[in-house]
Amino acid sequence: MDELRKKFEESWLRRGGESSDLIRYPENHHEIGSGNIGGQYVMDDVQGHWQTWQASRSAIEITAPKFIDSREALAKGFTVDYSNGFGDAMDAYEENIRAAGIKVKE
Repeated sequence: MDELRKKFEESWLRRGGESSDLIRYPENHHEIGSGNIGGQYVMDDVQGHWQTWQASRSAIEITAPKFIDSREALAKGFTVDYSNGFGDAMDAYEENIRAAGIKVKE
């Protein structure tokens, strides 16, 4: 989520927002009637944009390609190393996609 917030804040500043707009409440900050608002932006407008940004990312889902096991790789004329490399690469891609706030269907 840190990467997602970083992208949001970069976008906020690029579109003319001020760095002072990005001040957040300390973790575990409680307010009467609101409960724990720790980590939220102090400015309601920025917090609203942040929630919209998160929702826009979570609405996107990517279906990961089917894993190629050793038997399949051999049947297609590849080596077992191909299967291992494919799996490692897909794990790395999925990790980066999730870091951007996008869901990966298994």
